[in-house]
Order: sequence, then structure tokens, then C-alpha cells
Amino acid sequence: MSRPVAALAVLALVLGGACSTKKPIIPPEKLWGEGTQAFEDEAYQVAIERYKALLDQHPFDPHAEEAELRIAQSYYMAHRYPEAIAAFGDFERMHPTSPNLPEVEYNLGLAYMAQMRTADRDQQPSTNAHTYFKNVIDRWPQSPWAEKARLRLKECRESLAAHEAEIAQYYLRHKNLRAGESRLRYLLSEYPETDATAEALYAFAKLYASRKENEEATLALATLVRYHPDNPLAADARRRLGPDDSVYLDGHDPLPVLMTRIDEMQQQADRQKLPTTVSAYPDTGNLTGQRY
Repeated sequence: MSRPVAALAVLALVLGGACSTKKPIIPPEKLWGEGTQAFEDEAYQVAIERYKALLDQHPFDPHAEEAELRIAQSYYMAHRYPEAIAAFGDFERMHPTSPNLPEVEYNLGLAYMAQMRTADRDQQPSTNAHTYFKNVIDRWPQSPWAEKARLRLKECRESLAAHEAEIAQYYLRHKNLRAGESRLRYLLSEYPETDATAEALYAFAKLYASRKENEEATLALATLVRYHPDNPLAADARRRLGPDDSVYLDGHDPLPVLMTRIDEMQQQADRQKLPTTVSAYPDTGNLTGQRY
């Protein structure tokens, strides 16, 4: 065999081998059907693989956009939250005008919410979830996802408020009233409607009473009653408020007055460290979870 003919024969063998290793093209309807069946059967890894194969082999298929969404949903359902967040984010960037965006933003909030930690840990997942749920409510207020987001947002706010109350509790344990009051002020400013704020108000009211700071105790109790009338602590707060405090129960908002008073008290040197006296309320330090 001549050298040119031999070379052509070798080239034919190489090309033939390369062609034989090439993945076969699978019909898009088969890939979509298998992916959908796997998704419904909760075989999420299989679903991801089939949907990705559809996108790789048939990127312009009519089901391509929905396949991208299903991939993100599969990651979320498989509890692979970082991958779900990345996939939902990719979908958002690739389809900025998609009608599925309210659902995508809501699911991004859920993926961060699933990673939320206890009140004494870092709250960045809660903050991120809060941002996405708020975005759904603000951008698509009439969508069915907005109502769901409102409920989830409340949970995020409770988590974030509980974290602030936990920090306030830490400062009180270390006799730093000024720093504790600073956290109380932040709770009143950002999360006035939360249960954590109600509990903090009750605890600070008892603390103020033990320090003979009757005006501050009254303001804290009145704020609790006004903003949390159905909270179990409100009944005792009403009992503690005397007849002279009716001005705050008849329409006057005590919250801005309390916040102003806290600002004024921040300038007092003795609030840096609590006096070591016997308190009438030995359980004052507990701001969250404790019922009195």
C-alpha cells in the first residue's frame, strides 16, 4: 500500500473512532418526558440530568425555559440550596421579562429561608430572604406569590428581631444598659410589630421599674399594649399601668416618646453599667421566650 493511501486509511479510522464516541442526539420530547416523570417521582437528580441534556442538545426547544426553571426547582426540592439559588439567579438573568419572575423571586427567598439559623447565629440568610420576599410584594403586589411572600416575610422579621433581642440580652447580662437600650431602640424602629419586640418591651419595663425609672417603665408598657394588644404579655402590662397612664391608652402613641427618651438617656454616664443592687425582678435579663 502506498504511503498516501495508508495515511488516508489511518485518518479514516481516527475519524470513524471520533464519530463513534460522539453522544447520540436524543429527541427533545423524550428528554422532556423523562425529566418531567423524574421530577414528579421526586427523582430530582435524574430530572436535573434530563433537563440539562435537553438544554444542551436542543437549546431552542419550546420547553427550554421551563426546563431551566425545573432544574432550579429540583435543586431546591433536593435541599441543595446553594445550587438552587445559583440556578434561580441564572434564570432571572437569562429571562428578565419572564412571567415566572414572581415565582422565581419567591423561591429564592425560600432557598435562603431554608438556611436560616437560630437567633444567636449569623442572620445573613434571614436578611437575604427578607429582601426577596419584600421584592415580590413591592414589584408584583397583585400576584398570588405576593400573599405567600407576606406570610414568609413575617417569619423573617421575627427571626431578625429575635436576633436583636438576643444581643440586647447579652448586653444586659454584661451590665451595659446603654448598649442594650440601643438595641431596644433599633427593635422599636425596624420591627415594632414582632413578638420579640413585645417581649423586649416587657423586660425593659420591669428593669426600669427596678431602677425606679417610672416614666420609662410606663412608656415601655404602654407601647407594648398599643402595638401588641393580643400578646399574652399585654394583659399584665395593662394591669401594671395605673389610672394616670390613661393618656397613652386613649390615642396618644407612646412609641416615639419612648424612642426620644432612650436617645436622651444614652447621654447618661450611669447607663454604661447597671448598679449591683437587689432587683425586685430577678428574671429581668431574659428578653426572648420567657413568659412572666
